Amino acid sequence: MEWSEFRNLPMPSIRHLISQCLSHLRMRSSGAARVATKFHRMTLYGFDLVLWSRLFGRKRGPVPIELTRHLLAEKSVKHKPPSLHLDASSDLADRWEEGFAAVYATLFLNLQKPDVLSDTRYAHPAPAFKGVYLWDSAFIAQVWKWWDNPTAMEVLDSVIRLRDGARLQHVVTDLTASSYTQPPLIAWSLHHLLRSPLSEPLEPARMQQLFGALSVYNKWLYEHRYHESGLFYWEHAYESGVENAPRFGNRTESDLIDTRRYAAPDLSGFMVVQNETLAELARKLDRKEEEQHYTEKADKLRQLINEKLWSEELGLYTDWEFDTGEQLKFRTIAGLIPLMAGVPDKGRAEHILKQVVAPKSFATPIPFPSVAADDPSFELDMWRGPVWLNTAYCAILGLQRYGFHREASELVWKLCDGVYATHAETRRLYEFYDPNQPGIDDLNRKRGNQWKKWTLGNKPRPEFVGWTGLVNSLVIECLFGLERDENGCCLLRPRFPAAAADIGFSIRLPALGLAIHIDVTDDTGSVRGTARRSGRRHTFEGEFGQAIPLDSLFPSPS
Repeated sequence: MEWSEFRNLPMPSIRHLISQCLSHLRMRSSGAARVATKFHRMTLYGFDLVLWSRLFGRKRGPVPIELTRHLLAEKSVKHKPPSLHLDASSDLADRWEEGFAAVYATLFLNLQKPDVLSDTRYAHPAPAFKGVYLWDSAFIAQVWKWWDNPTAMEVLDSVIRLRDGARLQHVVTDLTASSYTQPPLIAWSLHHLLRSPLSEPLEPARMQQLFGALSVYNKWLYEHRYHESGLFYWEHAYESGVENAPRFGNRTESDLIDTRRYAAPDLSGFMVVQNETLAELARKLDRKEEEQHYTEKADKLRQLINEKLWSEELGLYTDWEFDTGEQLKFRTIAGLIPLMAGVPDKGRAEHILKQVVAPKSFATPIPFPSVAADDPSFELDMWRGPVWLNTAYCAILGLQRYGFHREASELVWKLCDGVYATHAETRRLYEFYDPNQPGIDDLNRKRGNQWKKWTLGNKPRPEFVGWTGLVNSLVIECLFGLERDENGCCLLRPRFPAAAADIGFSIRLPALGLAIHIDVTDDTGSVRGTARRSGRRHTFEGEFGQAIPLDSLFPSPS
């Protein structure tokens, strides 16, 4: 192509050409390319991490919270973000309101406009992580879905568009791409976006396209991560996203096990979720044979997880070595993931619940540590003890699936309050949290790993919303209980814990044109409140978890 022709191309076409060139140049982070990848990462992150974060970090103010319409328009976001107000003591109200607003400000900060990496908008988990990450994007979309559903869809779409053949990639940056995948949660995330009160029906051709890409990825996982036992394994600890967990080796990652020898309760559980989600998507497309195919896969996998990965001694699920049948004796958050997939029967689910609500185990002051607090391997270092909102969110979904709503609401309250309190103390949102108290002073990031200390620091990364933003989703979904039921009706199921008694909660959802105020009248979770939309106001009352149909309060004009 001549320079004159190139110069006259429209900007999207130029961006596409550059993107195609970079896709050919991208290095895979395996073999000899690892050295080049590390050099690129250090160059890419160096300015932000070394110069700004370290030299001037103390002088940087908190992330700006006010998002003007002009600022939103620069990234094609149509609506103002949701907002929260509490009628409560000033300390509680301030930390919840400011933390809630800071999540959306940070979410917007990390949203990227289309560029040479992606033809669509995409999300950085944090300024330190400049790429498109698989499971981060799945969770980020669940934060965006209550603000701007088209943005949430593009965040997912960026992962699918950047797939390597059939494989969804762990991470893709401008010049590098991982040879691994990550927890397969894009189909699950898409399904939840389609069920959101903000969602609009997808064009049939687009739905077919997405289903096709996700089905092929599922087949790839069965070809590359499936063991003859019928269970699934991680190719490497990095692929799991929980890389320095005690089940995989030491905290510095200098001594990691061969994960290909072990059936993983988290990946096997996620595969159940993916199969049942693909069955649901097939049902929407009226593809009955495929619906049955994926339903049978999910059911078969549930049975195998129960047979091989349940540990009576630990009281939850754990990794199982293929050759010897030995189970790893670590009580980690991975052992709770099968709850999300509906794997345990009622008896086992109740057995797991006992640990989940035990203060010495998973019900720490800020709940859901990545390793049970009373496990001998617990320490305040990344995946060896600190709280991560993504896996906590999965565990809460599991509790709700089994009807443990009161327990879930108590844990959600403590989890959200801990994150908001940490923001109030530090003016930052982080990757992971101290299960014992607000703040990050006692936390470490792979202590002893000098490379990680130099490139990413020895503390959780700030301005992180890759899944920390899920606290806001928990407020909306679990406490207010806003949802769309199987018939497509929008409703509330308020589930506030005893700690919320005598507090008023108001939330505005501009994308829905909806404002809701709820007074929690007693410690049983009874509520009374008002809902406003389009100039109309309706009052309601209800018990804990009682469905309040918003569509009947605000019927569509005839």
